[in-house]
Amino acid sequence: MYYLLRGMSWCLGSLSISALERFANMLTVLCFDILRLRRRVVLNNLNVAFGHQKSSDEIIYLGRKSVYNFIMTFFEFLRSEYDDISKDIEIVGRQNIQDALDKGKGVYLLCFHLGNWEAMCSKMSRSIVKSHVLVKKVGSDSVDKYVTDLRTTNQFHPVARKKKGDGVKAIREILSRNHVVGFVIDQARPGEPRLPFFGKPAQTNTSFAAILQRVPAPIIPGYIRRVSPGKHILEFLPEMELEKSASRSEDITKHSTQFNELVESVVRQYPEHYFWMHNRWK
Repeated sequence: MYYLLRGMSWCLGSLSISALERFANMLTVLCFDILRLRRRVVLNNLNVAFGHQKSSDEIIYLGRKSVYNFIMTFFEFLRSEYDDISKDIEIVGRQNIQDALDKGKGVYLLCFHLGNWEAMCSKMSRSIVKSHVLVKKVGSDSVDKYVTDLRTTNQFHPVARKKKGDGVKAIREILSRNHVVGFVIDQARPGEPRLPFFGKPAQTNTSFAAILQRVPAPIIPGYIRRVSPGKHILEFLPEMELEKSASRSEDITKHSTQFNELVESVVRQYPEHYFWMHNRWK
């Protein structure tokens, strides 16, 4: 599988951007309209989020566009071995993250599955400061090796976690160097509490809020969206200010709810760029 992915990378790297876009459009029609892969999940999620605000035709349009954008993200990542994934990214709100870094405590980047998150981390490491992201293993050993190797090429630095406690130790060390730690917080985790997301309780990852209790640092929300094939806008929002109380458990719930609200506010602006194939409300 490793060498198959490398072959795909070479093929995609040899295509022009316009050819890549045509290929992505063809694959979108095949996956979304003909084979209908994950179509029900995508449309169900969009109906939860926008069912009272958009028509069925608008929901289907958003679903198709989100699948297209995911396919383009996949293509852009694969071809990044031959074409710099970060070269055509405009940064908006750079001063927000710079002000946070100037405090010398490192920065948490609050991020989520909107746009090309692989390009986002690459751009940050190459243009701002070395950036690290907590990630899970991707597929089989050979697939994970390929993804890890390509991320290394792109200066996307995964946070190593081999046993319990490794993550917090690594995060503390990364922040001590005044680097960035990215948390992707918008996927369901078994056993986690259900907190509001688009008005409906959704299993919510509270690990970020829990780690903040032990290793505090400034929090900057950031996201990336595609303007056209290969071109993106990366935006950093102002630092989040979180109020603390005497109750650690209550703060974890309250802060996790605030993170959901932040994600929801951005996704409402750019729903066609969001990864709707993951079922947050299962």
